[in-house]
Amino acid sequence: MRRILLLAAAALAVGACSAAQGVTPASPTVVPATVAADALPGTAAPSPAPTPVPSVTVTPPPPLLSPSPQPSSGTLVDPAAIGTPAPVGALVLGDSISLSVANELSRYGYPVIGLVGQSASESYLRMHLGTPLAQAAGTWVIVLGTNNSGSPDDVAQLERLVDIIDGLRTRAAKQQVRWVTPHRPEAYNGGRDAYGLDAFNAELSRLATERRWLRILDFDTIARANPQWFDADSMHLHPDQEGQDALVALITGPAPAAADTPAIVIDAAPSIRPSTSAEPETFDNATLPADPAPASDGSSAEAEAQPSDPAAGGEATDGPSPPAG
Repeated sequence: MRRILLLAAAALAVGACSAAQGVTPASPTVVPATVAADALPGTAAPSPAPTPVPSVTVTPPPPLLSPSPQPSSGTLVDPAAIGTPAPVGALVLGDSISLSVANELSRYGYPVIGLVGQSASESYLRMHLGTPLAQAAGTWVIVLGTNNSGSPDDVAQLERLVDIIDGLRTRAAKQQVRWVTPHRPEAYNGGRDAYGLDAFNAELSRLATERRWLRILDFDTIARANPQWFDADSMHLHPDQEGQDALVALITGPAPAAADTPAIVIDAAPSIRPSTSAEPETFDNATLPADPAPASDGSSAEAEAQPSDPAAGGEATDGPSPPAG
């Protein structure tokens, strides 16, 4: 009996061990925790969506200076190469080119003195820039050179002429000077000699860089870009109406206002005395005298017809003989 009980106990013990070895304990349930994305190492937080910004149209401010004038049609040129217009009241001293636009310049308040066939010369400058009319003006506009020969000797005397102009400037006003570059088209057939005006204009530009009071108004550049302006003139020397408008705009600036009283216009030919009335003399551009061809000795017929006395407006004693216009 005791033996049976021991055997039974041993059997129970073996079964308990077997049961203990065959049971796999249950794995614990893992509940994933909610972790902020930026808390994980190496993970960047997503950027918030940008707030839409309404588009804004910015209007640029107007330029401090009005652009230099351009012809109403035809070929445009670089405004920076043309020059700064002269202020209202500037005295315009020139030749037939200036007389062709005298009526318009007068209407805008620019007095004009001109002489057909006149070249840039010492006596002409002294005669007219020393007058009370010129001395009262704050700026002088020189429209001379079309009738100069353009020869080396002619170009060499330009510096002396510019120095003469400087000496005529008053101490009080110290006039600023604008010189309109002359233009003589290649098609010109009025008796031009072997020289053009390229060297003349180049020397003018050089002198202007050395003198702060002297500036260039580069009509030559505009005219070269618009040769059609000279087709209507039989000698291809005087610009047509469009070319004249461009010259006026070059001197006055774009859209000038009419003056309350037109300025005086003086044709310096000896047979015509300066006008002293409030109403300026008017000139029909279509009836301006034709610029004569030079005589065989190189002097123009027009120059020969004028007196040699400078006080009377003649130019026979001084400066190069004009080849034309």
